[in-house]
Amino acid sequence: MARTAKTTTTAAKKKTTTKGLGKGLSALLPTEGIPENTTDSVIELKINDISPNTDQPRKDFDEEKLNELAASIKENGVIQPIIVQRRDKGYRIVAGERRWRASRLAGLKVIPAIVRDLTDQETMEQALIENLQREDLNPIEEALAMQMLLKTHKLTQEQLAKKLGKPRATIANTIRLTNINESLIDFIRSGELSAGHAKAILALKDEEDQRRVADVIMTRDMSVRQAEEYIKKYIWAKENNTEPKAKKELDPQVKLSIKEVETRLKKTLGSRVKIKVTDQSTGKGKIVIDYKNNEDLDRLIEILG
Repeated sequence: MARTAKTTTTAAKKKTTTKGLGKGLSALLPTEGIPENTTDSVIELKINDISPNTDQPRKDFDEEKLNELAASIKENGVIQPIIVQRRDKGYRIVAGERRWRASRLAGLKVIPAIVRDLTDQETMEQALIENLQREDLNPIEEALAMQMLLKTHKLTQEQLAKKLGKPRATIANTIRLTNINESLIDFIRSGELSAGHAKAILALKDEEDQRRVADVIMTRDMSVRQAEEYIKKYIWAKENNTEPKAKKELDPQVKLSIKEVETRLKKTLGSRVKIKVTDQSTGKGKIVIDYKNNEDLDRLIEILG
């Protein structure tokens, strides 16, 4: 099932393949994360003997970036071994699910791995720590993972803060995100609402208020500070039985049309596109196009001509 990799060959390969690759590959395969253990040895495991961890914090995997990593792995191999836990049948991933998924896409039959003897709690902790250190989690994934550690493994916020190297107040504020209206979670996952926006919205207890205010924040493309100011005025207006000065919500048909145009532009440009309407009466707004790096920007400029 597993065979020990030759140390000298692995070291030589790592040195050769890493050299000259620049920051690009190191960003795809960061070496930071779970602390190294001097007793660890790298072995090669059959990819089909490994299964993902259903409790792992990270749930969303960008398909485009996954394909990019698969292409890199096909060319250079897997630079950083994944970390797994031995199970009754095969192995379960502790850290490195993205590398494992990309390796499968690249057609690899085996993958370099480190096997560690961990409890379920230690597995969850290390998976969370790795993802947090690499900033791989969106705010909702981070909050749910922390909440699971607190509930399932009976940790206090103080204990979790110590394990993650974060202030206890940060842990408490992050976990608060799990209380936000469920309809807003996808917006936080996609980055349309930041963690700062979400925390400001949580000042509103009524779910309908949360939805209404979130729509205004996204429509106006507010900063977190602007959102906080708007929410204060919204709460004051509600307490004093006056109508808060909010822009009229977009007509559902208009929203649908915007989504269709965004989808068409995304297919044409090969990049994520967001249309924001700032004035419904005139149709005034702006188009935001994402790009990954300078080369991608040059590609877009050439298309837009």
